Amino acid sequence: MCLGIPMQVVEVDGAFAWCEGRTRRERLNTLLLEQVAVGDWVYAVLGQAREIISAQHAHELNLALDGLAAAMRGETDLDAYFPDVSTQH
Repeated sequence: MCLGIPMQVVEVDGAFAWCEGRTRRERLNTLLLEQVAVGDWVYAVLGQAREIISAQHAHELNLALDGLAAAMRGETDLDAYFPDVSTQH
């Protein structure tokens, strides 16, 4: 299984873009997208920019990935990472 991550475009280079996100910088293939611009957020999977996403969606994905990392560390209070999911019945 692989997970995609949100990354922000910092430089466009033809069919590629240099992007930053989650403490990394990566050159992504952007051929699946019509056009990207500096400042755009993209959903990145295995070296490919799969779709352009909103800054809000990027924030929500980063929060969920932080929650996954917290769960893997053994944390059990994960409500802050998933504010849209109600645990109350």
